[in-house]
Parts: sequence; structure tokens; C-alpha cells
Amino acid sequence: MAADFSWIEANATAGDTDVPTNCNLGSVNSIDLAPSTYPITAGTYSYSKWIRGWWGGTFTRIENLQFWMSSSGTGYVSGEQINCSATTSSYGGTTTYATPTNSEADAQANNTIVVADPGAANVGFTGVLTSSLEATGYSDFIVIQASIGSVAPAGATATKQFRLQYDEV
Repeated sequence: MAADFSWIEANATAGDTDVPTNCNLGSVNSIDLAPSTYPITAGTYSYSKWIRGWWGGTFTRIENLQFWMSSSGTGYVSGEQINCSATTSSYGGTTTYATPTNSEADAQANNTIVVADPGAANVGFTGVLTSSLEATGYSDFIVIQASIGSVAPAGATATKQFRLQYDEV
């Protein structure tokens, strides 16, 4: 039998979690926000999103978490950048929740998000890339934040898709 998977987003507190229908970034700390209602002003940051994977059901082990962004070939607009906490080197894990910020770059989202499968684990469990999950539980948090430069054009940016690949053993 296969494991059940769901994205989980935390907002006001680590316990304020829900299953998002989207991971839109914007100028408020809210789940399922509409970016046209809460746009990110050029020269500022979005609120950081604190998401993680959740697995339940019947499985032996979940491991090798690989997180990346697919832009469906449309890429970034001028001045747009998305950073995240996922990294294949110097991984410290993001196991402790912190209130999302938009007044500055979130210290947890300090890596440029990769736009292709990283080929190796870049998100872990319990702060360790090589650890695995052997019962119902969560991955480390994945912190995502957009930086919109002062040269960014007004209007919507292209849709991007966040992907989390894992091995189920």
C-alpha cells in the first residue's frame, strides 16, 4: 500500500496548520491567498511561507526528499527571485517554526530555489538530510520567500510549481 502525502502550511503559529490549495506568495501571511488582492510591492519581499510534507498511511520508509520549482518554461520576470531553505550542502534543517516575515529577507530562506530536480536530497527529517521517516509524520519545514526587485514590472508573474520528490521504500 502506498503512503498518503499532503502539503501542510503553517501561518500564525507552528500549530496553525492547514492543507493549502495553493502556495501563492503575497503581502500578507495567509494560506490560499489571491496574489492580485495581496500584491508584493516592487523593492520588497513577500511574506515567507512555511510548508512541509506530511506522510501517513502504510509505508516502510520515506527518504531522499528533493524540492525544486518548475516554471513551466516561463521563468522569472525581471527583478523576481524566489529563495528557499532547501539545500544539498551545509544543511541545518528547519525544524523549528518562526513567524513568517516580509520586512526583510527571511534568514531561513537563504538559498536561491533550484529550477530542476537537484538530484540529491535537499530537505530532511529532524534536521538531517540522510534521515528517513518510518511512521506518520512531517518533513522539516521548507521556507519559501519571493524577493521582488525595484525594477520588476507591475502585474502578475508567471505561475510556478513547487515539487517535492521522495523515495518510498
